Amino acid sequence: MNVSKDLIRLAALGFVLGMVIGDIMVVAFTASEGMSLAAPELIDEFGELPAIIIQTLLSGVLGCICFGATIVYYKDEYSILAATCIHMVIAFLTLIPISNFLWWTGRVMEGNIVVLAMGICAYMMVWFSVYMSYRIQIQKINEALERRNSGEQ
Repeated sequence: MNVSKDLIRLAALGFVLGMVIGDIMVVAFTASEGMSLAAPELIDEFGELPAIIIQTLLSGVLGCICFGATIVYYKDEYSILAATCIHMVIAFLTLIPISNFLWWTGRVMEGNIVVLAMGICAYMMVWFSVYMSYRIQIQKINEALERRNSGEQ
């Protein structure tokens, strides 16, 4: 496994996906206010085109860091829980400042708390899903080993 190549590949993919997902989310959340490719407050602050460019690039940076940080799951010495916690900290240390700057959370503490709570719930669901998947895989391996050792094959 070439970690640096994997990191670059993940980060590049994350940058592209981050830009696309960020723009889709803003359009979805501002649809009731009319079509907008950036938060209205960001447009008021920077103007329409610069706001769209800033938001798209920062969404890409967020995606780049979050996808790149998945490299922690490649480390065999980390448990699933440790890798998930490390990734969560990296993601939130990136998400909170970017979401505040882009007006995604309204630049208020309540918005940050909601994002944090939703994120923690999402990470808990992901961790539990991965844990259960690995547990089932290990159970199947153990059953196959028992059959092999007992001569059943």
